[in-house]
Amino acid sequence: MNIELRHLRYFVAVAEELHFGRAAARLNISQPPLSQQIQILEQQVGARLLARTNRSVALTAAGRQFLVDSRHILSLVNDAALAPSGCIRAKRANPYWLYVSAPFIRAVSHTFSLFRQSYPGVHMQTREMNTREQIAPLNEGVLDIGLLRNTPLPRHT
Repeated sequence: MNIELRHLRYFVAVAEELHFGRAAARLNISQPPLSQQIQILEQQVGARLLARTNRSVALTAAGRQFLVDSRHILSLVNDAALAPSGCIRAKRANPYWLYVSAPFIRAVSHTFSLFRQSYPGVHMQTREMNTREQIAPLNEGVLDIGLLRNTPLPRHT
C-alpha cells in the first residue's frame, strides 16, 4: 500500500464538497485526474469510500471513517511541519530566502500568496536565480529554499 498525502487531501476535498468538479477546482487540478486518483486510493484501501451516480456523490460508511482518519492524519502532518518552523521563526530575525528559476515564477506566485496568508509569521523573500546558480548556495546553506528545474546535479566528491 502506497497512500500519499495528496491522496488524503484529494479525498477530503471530494468528501467535503460531495462533488468532483468543485473538489477539483478547490484543489486546482482537473476533474479526470482527481477521479482517477480517488479510484486508486479506493483500490489501495480495499474499500469503496464514495458512492457515485451520474448526479451525486455520497460517503459510504467506510468513507465516513476514512474521512475522520484522513483529517486527523493531515492535521498531524500540518502540526509536525509547523512545529520546527515555530522554533526556527523564534530564533530567526531575517526572512527566508526563496530562489526561483524563471519558468517557475508565474506558476508559484499564487501558491506563495496563499502561503503568506496561511503563515503570516514566516517571512520570505523571493529572487530569480537559474537552477545552476542555486546549487552551490543551497549546498552551503546560504539559500534556505530553491526551486530547481529537473536538471542533473553535480556529484559531490
